[in-house]
Amino acid sequence: MRRTLSLLACAAAGIILGLTLYSGLVHIGLARSLLAPSLRGDIALARGDRPGLRVLFVGNSFTFENSLPALVHDLAAHDPGARPIYSVEYAAPGWSLHQAAEDDGLTRLLQEVRWDVVVLQEKSWLLSLPADQWRRGTYPYARDLREKISASGARTLLFMTWGYALGDRWNQPHDTYAAMQARLATGYSRLGAELGVQVAPAGLAWAEALRREPGFDLWADDGKHPARRGSYLAACAFYAALTGRDPARSGFTAGLEPGQARFLQQVAENVHESALMSGSS
Repeated sequence: MRRTLSLLACAAAGIILGLTLYSGLVHIGLARSLLAPSLRGDIALARGDRPGLRVLFVGNSFTFENSLPALVHDLAAHDPGARPIYSVEYAAPGWSLHQAAEDDGLTRLLQEVRWDVVVLQEKSWLLSLPADQWRRGTYPYARDLREKISASGARTLLFMTWGYALGDRWNQPHDTYAAMQARLATGYSRLGAELGVQVAPAGLAWAEALRREPGFDLWADDGKHPARRGSYLAACAFYAALTGRDPARSGFTAGLEPGQARFLQQVAENVHESALMSGSS
């Protein structure tokens, strides 16, 4: 019995070690996620003829956690007089723009639907690395995707992500949130300028919310992925960038306390206005 338990314990430890190693390889880009991208959202409406803004979100867990595209849809649906937004996500865990650029399913999706906007989200930490690394690891694939998107008749919108609660301890052992966020802001701004496309400043909205309310927790327990409030703030930033409308016009709160939702709406709108004045949005 003891030998059986010992063997089971060793097997379990081996599985955990293997999964941890594989996760690490995916994280640093040396292995591809075994999970194929999933297609979710208003795909039937996007394929149809109803008037509305057709938006495809391409990314990973920062996009599909808490169904960010659906939150954007709901903000429009609860904004009287707003144009409907048909939001669709095509995302997979750990996905990068490199993987997206080589995905045949995405290529077909760009050809089959008359998208108005395609949102691109890079793997969350890549654009916080030194510039020479993301010029090699992101720029070629972002350009390729932008060309495919333009050929389909849509425009490209970049999803500026946020830093981690304690910084990126994988790539930068002594990192902080503020330092990582500053690098991400620089990386996405430079990528937007390189491609000549708009950047949705979700990461800047997070930074501004935390500046105003330092104890306002936007992260999930892992300190990396978004909590519901974090996804809602990002959705408000997207709503402003996509429509030019104040998110506060919408009565949709995603189940948040109304005062919290109002605060996040105001932050997103203020950051959007600042980006317009600076010419970075």
